[in-house]
Amino acid sequence: KQFAPFAALRGLDETIRQQEIIYEPKRDLSEEKKNELDMKLRILAYGMKIQATYFQKSWKDPSVGQYHTLSGTVEFFDPSVHLRIDDTEIQIQDICDLTGDVFETIEISC
Repeated sequence: KQFAPFAALRGLDETIRQQEIIYEPKRDLSEEKKNELDMKLRILAYGMKIQATYFQKSWKDPSVGQYHTLSGTVEFFDPSVHLRIDDTEIQIQDICDLTGDVFETIEISC
């Protein structure tokens, strides 16, 4: 026990890590990007392998957050509620881009 690590200020490391996270406001999508995303959502189905970029709100201040990109398999999709890729649920209104082999025909025609 004499050589066990000693933390005089419990939680200090976590507090410092939280301060290092950079948050930004959610960007508005252009009409062109909204239309492209809408077309991609229409062909989305269970089992497809895709990559989604989405905005995740900060739990401290919902007006800011972070953008994340996730690759995986569509496990559940309800166009009015959310999309689940592997174990991550993403609200439809928070999605800003979808990519993958299945969408290549759309990108060529756009």
